[in-house]
Amino acid sequence: MEHFIVLAFKNVFRQKKRSFTLGVNYAVVAFILVLLMAFSHGASVNIADSLVKATAGHITITGQFAKGGKIYNGLSRTPDIVSAVTDTYGDAKVLVRYLVRSTLYFNGLSKRLSFTGIDTGKDPTFQDQAVFKNPASDGSWSGFAQDPNGVLMPQDTANYFGLKLGDQVVLSTRTRFGAFNTGILTVRGIYTTDNYFAKDLVLTHFDFLRNLDLADPTASTAVYVYFPRVENLSAKRDNIDRALKAKGFDVAVPASDTEAIAAVSAASPKYETDKEGRDRVMLKVATLDEVLGLVRTILAAVNAVGALISLVMLFIIAVSIFINLKMNINERLMEIGTMRALGVEGWRVTVLFILESVSLALVFSILGGLLAVGASALIRIGPTFPPGGNLGIFLQKGHLMLLPTLGSFISVILVIGLFAALFSFFPARKGGAIPPVAALTKTF
Repeated sequence: MEHFIVLAFKNVFRQKKRSFTLGVNYAVVAFILVLLMAFSHGASVNIADSLVKATAGHITITGQFAKGGKIYNGLSRTPDIVSAVTDTYGDAKVLVRYLVRSTLYFNGLSKRLSFTGIDTGKDPTFQDQAVFKNPASDGSWSGFAQDPNGVLMPQDTANYFGLKLGDQVVLSTRTRFGAFNTGILTVRGIYTTDNYFAKDLVLTHFDFLRNLDLADPTASTAVYVYFPRVENLSAKRDNIDRALKAKGFDVAVPASDTEAIAAVSAASPKYETDKEGRDRVMLKVATLDEVLGLVRTILAAVNAVGALISLVMLFIIAVSIFINLKMNINERLMEIGTMRALGVEGWRVTVLFILESVSLALVFSILGGLLAVGASALIRIGPTFPPGGNLGIFLQKGHLMLLPTLGSFISVILVIGLFAALFSFFPARKGGAIPPVAALTKTF
């Protein structure tokens, strides 16, 4: 059989023009598929990385609590939640935040914004992401951290209000009890970031937002859990669920990807009537995999479009394979007749033509895949896009992240090779079945 393989490779380019034309089609299909898979993998990695640096953890705990006949959005007994996590996973990093969506007023202008309250002493997540164009005049992270009433403004928001360092703004919010409360914040920094999920966040202090909301000292909006290793998040979530239930919490998991996304983008606290009439804390525990589920669905749709284009091209290639192989067999009838007359069995002739077809497919699909890998590398270091544009969610430091993997590369090559084998089998089998005398005297 090894002699047939060597012979098949030698025969690949016997008809150079036809082989090259068909091979280019294989290369184009491989190029498209590898590039699409690189985009999908790169987008998933980049979005996950951006989310955990902004508005989600590897596991995110949000929820509601019932008290005095009313249900409030947000968390109560936060220290018990944190201890349940750390007792279960001592190496986990746990961050607590207070999230509010409310209205900011300045100089006759108002705008509803997302406010994120953080403990700057324990939560440095945003420190390396916030870029101050001129720290001397536009503030700094340390200036913000030292002022309990300080606020960091995104550049676009600051431009909308005409804000500058030291300006005082008024924040008005509806508290969890239904009343309205106001507070005054001082601008301690104006920042930009290339993190798509952090670019619109107004950053202030955890205690400021909790006090503004008139919440008790154990209240928060979200608890983010980060692990040194991200594997087996579902199993880790199950262990945390058991620990939380042991402390008396009502625990549930998101019923859908949409609910998981809602869990990591909790709205401002409010209340509604409790129909059960018992005090309790209801937690929703979502993993990063669930939050990314909707994103993967969107990426799958993008990949499906690319796969459809590739299927159309493969159909054209299938027709080309049939025509090319039929012409090849017709031109090599004397060779077929000679091999059969020397005792070569028909199935071996069939295998020879299939091997030639597969060899051609593998050579050019590997070349096309390698070109896609090279193009991915050039794109990653090449053009820089604005972080606020339509591609912002897919960008890392302004670059489109295309990350091909060895598994996707090999799978594309194998699929194309199997495709070539399948569609070359029928004409090759007919060629291998030609009797020696017919092959030496007739036209196939």
